[in-house]
Amino acid sequence: RNEGISTRHNPEFTSVEVYQAYADVSDMLELTEQMICYCCERANGGKLTIQYGDEVIDLGNRPWRRAPMNDLVMEATGVDVMGNFAGDLAGAKAAAEAALRALGDKESMGGIPGVQQAPSVGHVLNEMFEATVETKLRQPTFVLDHPKEISPLAKPHRSKPGVTERFELFIVGRELANSFSELTDPVDQRKRLEGQIATHAKARSEARAAAEAQGKEALRAFEDDDYP
Repeated sequence: RNEGISTRHNPEFTSVEVYQAYADVSDMLELTEQMICYCCERANGGKLTIQYGDEVIDLGNRPWRRAPMNDLVMEATGVDVMGNFAGDLAGAKAAAEAALRALGDKESMGGIPGVQQAPSVGHVLNEMFEATVETKLRQPTFVLDHPKEISPLAKPHRSKPGVTERFELFIVGRELANSFSELTDPVDQRKRLEGQIATHAKARSEARAAAEAQGKEALRAFEDDDYP
């Protein structure tokens, strides 16, 4: 993939992509856990513990933790984004920013610009997750129920509004796997993709307007300084 090198992403890597007929996200979750444990045992002398720096990662403590993204954010910040702010973007942003400022650490504060620019409540939740939860998931954790706005190819959750049947697996603060029940409704798929296009167009327009406004302010300041 065409990305820069960092401590969290490599431009080249080996991955496995799996599709299975008549299976859903629950089946993929079980398959992922079993496959990683199987590989670990055979590469690690039959052991399911791995020394990673000063940490010991225990893959044998099964089943691995499974928690909805919203619950993890609520544990970290006290804000119930999906429960209290569904459809209320302004309220979600205000509550999220207040919670991040209250935490005050560098990672939380770094999430504030993303929250401020989030185009939907689902995006607010994801920004809070990345700022307050992601790097703290050291032992194997399946993060469930991602918002629809950030999961355009995943099926809506069969019983929870606003989220999808999707999981990501995190170990030592890094995403190792991403999976979901495939969206097969063409009407829903078109609606989501068109929504993404509209969101991106709006964001570009707002960014352009802000840049133009900033340029005009800089020009006025220059003129005021040079021509009193």
